[in-house]
Amino acid sequence: MNQSASQTLDANMINYWVGYGAAVGRAIEEPGRVAYLTSVPHPLFNGAIVSAVHDGLEDFARVVGAALAKGRGPGMWWLSPPAVAAGAADRLVAVGLRDVGTVPAMTVDLRLLPPAADQPGLTIRQVESAEDRALWGELAARGTGFEEPAVRALAALEPLIPAARLDGQVRLLADYEGKAVATGALVISGGLAGAYAVSTLPEFRRRGIGRAITLHALQLGVAGGARTGFLQSSPMGFRVYESMGFREIFSYRLLQQG
Repeated sequence: MNQSASQTLDANMINYWVGYGAAVGRAIEEPGRVAYLTSVPHPLFNGAIVSAVHDGLEDFARVVGAALAKGRGPGMWWLSPPAVAAGAADRLVAVGLRDVGTVPAMTVDLRLLPPAADQPGLTIRQVESAEDRALWGELAARGTGFEEPAVRALAALEPLIPAARLDGQVRLLADYEGKAVATGALVISGGLAGAYAVSTLPEFRRRGIGRAITLHALQLGVAGGARTGFLQSSPMGFRVYESMGFREIFSYRLLQQG
């Protein structure tokens, strides 16, 4: 994948994550890199995305590290392949960050999506109210396995994201027999439909709910003019996404700070 295509994928991801930092006034945006620092005590919600290497990377890392030291706990850095190739990982490790692995980035041609299966008792709806946004945050955190303080913090943070930061985004809740049990999110940008926060409560897994909410989000992306679906996969979801036509195109390098 060339650098331009990689940066298009990074921009989609940045649109999703930086809104959380903007909700509490801690989004740092510089050429080729951004940081988002929140009230949620979990590395996913306190970190940075580096898509290209420019001068001042080490100074940027020190600023982020100082913010993390003020009680936020560790933060996660996502480095795209062009940034890694340009030496970003080595430079950041040299100033104290730790290499913690990789996460696969996967794409699919949205014209080739399988049809959604009819599932009795399952309905998927868009989140509209502040109350539902708080519920969405709670379920996304619980389904991802966050500890209780982080669950409460994300439920409180989600309704605070500025409306301007949600342009091109949709939050989804899946109700099973009248109970909200799963979440998903969609970001449309650059011809991409990015799927995020696909999360199901543990007791409702293995029923096809995560697959259903992902397909629903991507079909909304098609309606919004997107041509390619994009996501980062956990080990749990990888085979499910492959069965939907997704293929791994590269991996994000992950570093932890703090």
